Amino acid sequence: MLAGLVLSAAILLAITWVATNDRRASISAAQTKTELLARVVMDQATRTLETGFVTLKSISTLPAMRASRFEVRSAEAALSQVLVGTPYFREVALIDAHGQVLASTTGSNRGIFVHLPLMGLHPGSGKDAIGPRIAGRTLKDVSRSNAAARPSQGVQLIPAGVGFLNDAGQDMWIVGVINPDYLANMQLLAIGEDGLQSSLVSPEGRLLAGTDVRTPDQNLSELPVFKNLYPNKDFASYVGLGIGGANQIVAFRASRRLPLIAIVEEPYAAAEQRWINGIRAFAAVGAVAILLVLGLTIIASRSLRARESARFEARAAQEQSDRNERELAALMQSIQELIFRTDAIGVITLMNAHWQPLSGRSVEDALGKRLQDLVEPEDRQHAIGLFLPSDTAHVRTAQVRLRVSADKVLRLDVAAVPLRVNGRIVAFAGSAVDVTERWKAQQQLQAQLAYLDRLLETSPLPISLTDPNARLLQVNKAWEDYKGKPRSKVLGKLLSDVLPAPEARVHREFDAKLLKNGAEVSFETVVVSSSGKQRETRVTKTLVPDENGRVMGILCTLMDISEFRAAERATRQASEAAEEANRTKSEFVANMSHELRTPLQSIIGFSELGMLRGGQTPRLAAMFTDIHTAGQRMLALVNDLLEVSKLESTVGTFHLERVDLRNLIHPIARELQPLLAKAELGLNLELSDSPILAKTDPLRFQQVIRNIVANAIKVSPPGQSIDIVAGIDQEGQPHIVVRDYGLGIPEGELESIFEAFIQSSRTKDGSGGTGLGLAICRKIVEALGGLIYARNATGGGAAFHIILPQRGSSETAPAPL
Repeated sequence: MLAGLVLSAAILLAITWVATNDRRASISAAQTKTELLARVVMDQATRTLETGFVTLKSISTLPAMRASRFEVRSAEAALSQVLVGTPYFREVALIDAHGQVLASTTGSNRGIFVHLPLMGLHPGSGKDAIGPRIAGRTLKDVSRSNAAARPSQGVQLIPAGVGFLNDAGQDMWIVGVINPDYLANMQLLAIGEDGLQSSLVSPEGRLLAGTDVRTPDQNLSELPVFKNLYPNKDFASYVGLGIGGANQIVAFRASRRLPLIAIVEEPYAAAEQRWINGIRAFAAVGAVAILLVLGLTIIASRSLRARESARFEARAAQEQSDRNERELAALMQSIQELIFRTDAIGVITLMNAHWQPLSGRSVEDALGKRLQDLVEPEDRQHAIGLFLPSDTAHVRTAQVRLRVSADKVLRLDVAAVPLRVNGRIVAFAGSAVDVTERWKAQQQLQAQLAYLDRLLETSPLPISLTDPNARLLQVNKAWEDYKGKPRSKVLGKLLSDVLPAPEARVHREFDAKLLKNGAEVSFETVVVSSSGKQRETRVTKTLVPDENGRVMGILCTLMDISEFRAAERATRQASEAAEEANRTKSEFVANMSHELRTPLQSIIGFSELGMLRGGQTPRLAAMFTDIHTAGQRMLALVNDLLEVSKLESTVGTFHLERVDLRNLIHPIARELQPLLAKAELGLNLELSDSPILAKTDPLRFQQVIRNIVANAIKVSPPGQSIDIVAGIDQEGQPHIVVRDYGLGIPEGELESIFEAFIQSSRTKDGSGGTGLGLAICRKIVEALGGLIYARNATGGGAAFHIILPQRGSSETAPAPL
């Protein structure tokens, strides 16, 4: 019995020791698992968000985004491409430093103003940023106009922004609106098991996304992760206070590239329960063993029980090992990257389920094959290099292409780590990441840079780039031709060593102003060309910033304007000469008119006296009558010449007032009645019943009507009539038509009759007057801002059209109150 009790006590102690160690191992395994899951979650979140930032940065380099005058349609088309490869973005927008949305994949949000500080975006920082979790679905929900009406807590968003300077030096943001539910689903797929909880948290302790987010704006800064561990440690695990409450198994990992922390935790009670479930059978067997030992009294029984107990312990350990293996396999299947394992020569022995969505083939098809047999023939040597036994590198990497279909090829970054036993490679563990979209983005960026270089080189304008110290960094072919200096001899040298001293001094002065005030400067100076001649040149300079917003250099563009300036001087001289000739002509006509009027008055006076005294002598009276008629004709010509000279000089001043044109036409009709009666003609007035309002000079307007009607009287045969029609046309302009029934005007002379001293060929018998009346009419109408022209009327005769400009409703006529 003593031996049995001692053995039973020993067995009890052994069971207790094994249970204690198993409990410690179970808790340690739980911590290891949460650490591994935290790493998996962080790697997936980092790759996901970094892909988004790379995409946003590549979009920010497009000319459509950087142009100071950009087209909204081109910008939004480029932004829409982001959504194709980044499904976790609900919306992508271009925002300026004032918070105005300039372009967006959600067109209705264009033009709104958002709270940049609320979104964690600070203009001028020039850094990428991830904002806090905010209530709302799109940028419209964080606009200033919706500040008092935010959506419910059930709809959330996380802003992510890439800052840059556009070509005008203005702060801009490419902002992607992240769907937190996408990050939550990603974490849920990563951790897999029920009872585990995963969260993505900002370094300030603000919850961004998680598998169990009950309070989106929860502040987690009081957790030991932030109070005791971070930022001194990038990853760790502990048992204590977690997001789910007290007594949690917590593991965290901080991203080294993004302001992001992944926290994975499991209730301590769940780990203990798992340990209890695993140890329950072992404890029961131990209790049975103790009872059997107590019942045995012989050494054989004790020995048999001891062997049975040892065998059971081995079986339990094997089961625990099998469970751990299954958990590891399940963990590999949940990882979103391609994970594989090969033997020592590269034959695939294990691969997770990510192979099927990546390649479109089942995992079983890949097992038993070498990696080099799956990739494109051109990349097989790269794949073989991953498994060379002579390579001593710990991590081996290569980029290979995997053909998925006839028209689709993926690019994979593959990494392999050798597994050694006693220094000998027995297997390889590896992973592969799809970098196809990133590779395409890099190729597009390189193509754009090559295009910009080609554009600069083929520009016809001389262009140079200097650093802030006036040292030449780059010149184009046009600059070499213009200055006559090859780039091989000027690059790296100061402008003062390359250009003449006066020219270099001008560049130095304007460079100093540009560096002090920013923006852009333009000036004109004299530049010595390759031929040695001095050329008038317009110089434009602008600052070129680097990726941090600091001044990298000064871009200078030259434009030879010597021919333009010579043409301007020639044009100005010709204009001055024409004005001087016109002024001399007008002065001559005016002076001659005044000089001719004095002798004409004497001729007309003496001819009238001769007509009176020669009444008794018919022949003498006829001679004086001819003299009088010629004098009157000469006086009319002199008066018309004087009128033309007045209209062409400042003497012919116009006094404009708002009048009803009907009140100006009626007096002219009464005034011309004697002439009409003498010519046996009638006058028909067809004036609008409503006022025909115009802003004009009444006397000048009456002069125009009088001249035209007088001409109509001269050319109209007896028994006919003259029509005056006045009203408002369809465009609201006063329109007056004077129509006669005379001989009409030849089609080729409809425009020339308005020139001075030009008469119609059908009135050169003397009935047409001096040839200055219509020229005076055109000058008056054009001075009033109107239009006058002549047309042959249907049925014979000619019609003269006068159109005056329309006046606004604000030009009212005075009226009594």
